[in-house]
This record gives sequence, C-alpha cells and structure tokens, in this order.
Amino acid sequence: MSAELERGLHAIEMMSHAPRGLTFTDIATALGASKGPTHRLLGELTRLGYTRIDEFGRYHLTLKLMSHALQYLELIPLVALAGPLLEDLAVASGELARLNLVDGNHLVRVSKAQGRKSGLKYDPLHVHGGIMPFASTASGLLLLSSLSDDEAAVRLEAEGFALPDEYGSAAPRSIEEALNILNRARTAGYLYVANIYEEGIAALAYPIRAAGSSDIVGVLTVSGPSFRFTEEAAERVLPVMEKIAGELGRMPVADMLGSYVPTRVA
Repeated sequence: MSAELERGLHAIEMMSHAPRGLTFTDIATALGASKGPTHRLLGELTRLGYTRIDEFGRYHLTLKLMSHALQYLELIPLVALAGPLLEDLAVASGELARLNLVDGNHLVRVSKAQGRKSGLKYDPLHVHGGIMPFASTASGLLLLSSLSDDEAAVRLEAEGFALPDEYGSAAPRSIEEALNILNRARTAGYLYVANIYEEGIAALAYPIRAAGSSDIVGVLTVSGPSFRFTEEAAERVLPVMEKIAGELGRMPVADMLGSYVPTRVA
C-alpha cells in the first residue's frame, strides 16, 4: 500500500470517530506527517467530496462514505432477506434486535429492528456500520468462543481491553476474565451478558452458521435494559432466536459471506 493511500485511510478512520471534527494539527500529528503532505492529502479528500472544513477550521467526514456503505449493504442479499426475520425477533423479544455480519477479522453491525413500541427503549444511535469490539460486546465474545483459547487470547491481546472508565462494569479487562466468558458461551452455544457494552444493558447473542458448516457468518443479538431483559426473559426468546438463525444460515446467500479468520498463534 502506498504511503499516501495509507495516510488517507488513516485520516478517514480518525475522522469517523470525531463527530466534532479534527484540526489540521490533530491530523498531521496523528499521521506523523509534515504540513505539506497533510495539506495536500486533506485538500484532495475535500476536492473528492469525502471531507469538508467548517468555519472553525476543523475537518469532518461528509456523508459520501456513508452513502457508498449503505448502497453496498443493499447489494448484500442476506441483509435484505433478514429484514422480516429481524422484525419477528424484535416483536418476540419486545427489545432491540440486531444483525451483525462477519467481515474478515471483524464483526460489523448492519441492521436492526425495534420491538419496544412504547415506554423505555434501548436504541443507541451507533447501530449501523460500527465494528464491534470483541472484549466488550456479547456478539464479539460469542464469535471468539468459536476459537481455541490460544487463538482467542491472541486476538484479545491484539485489540486490547477496556479501560476502567470504558464500557460497562462487567466488561472483561484481562485474558482470564474473557476466557471465563468464552467457556460459558461454548457450553451454552449462546451468550447472555449484562453490563458489558453499556451499564444497565443486557444482551443475548446467538450465532448464525452457514448450512452444513460450523463457520459463524454472523451473530444475532437482542438487547435491552437489564432490569427488564433478564436472563429469564432471554431464555424465553432463545427458541425464536435459534429458529431465525437457522433460517438465515440456510439461505443460499449465507455462504457468500466470509467466516471469521482468526489471528493465528505464531
């Protein structure tokens, strides 16, 4: 990869996590580049419509990348076909149902359906397109449970763990804590956790496996306030979740998706 392309992609990734924008100095410092190359890079990204500069001189992403991403998602047959089934899961649970698909070494949120029509709803804004942290989400931990302890440990060490003030109080912050959760998920075949991604929120994660294969191509989740979406409530949703995951895995397009390719132990 050329240095210019790598710097451009890095700049885009940084701005995707900075809704209030970044200054020229912020970007140049993070890229480790001098003023000239950074100025040319940002000028080209702006000319192409991927970034804009506000009245305070801060750089922001435009919606062009999001538009391309949404167009691409519409071309993935499983996303469209999963819509009615995801709605069924949301209605059955009365909570937020989400579909997460495996993309190489990542798990990405691609679709959601809200089952709570009134009262307190859990529906965070950052649902579509986000790459899931492995150690701090039910879906990420469930995906890692399909690996051996050694393979999962390598992946966890590469990504790192949450800081004390990040995510929920139950988020694992060591290999040992994470492996205890993975072992629980392996035994059950699914994972229910509370206070991991967000304090006061519980989530149930169930794997989608391509028909005739043990490969996980996606993960279904149901999430809601932990006082309401208890472990008992999650158990009542499990039969519906299992049925829907099976239907998704049997769809002819499911084998078009990539399965998780772990970081191997050297």
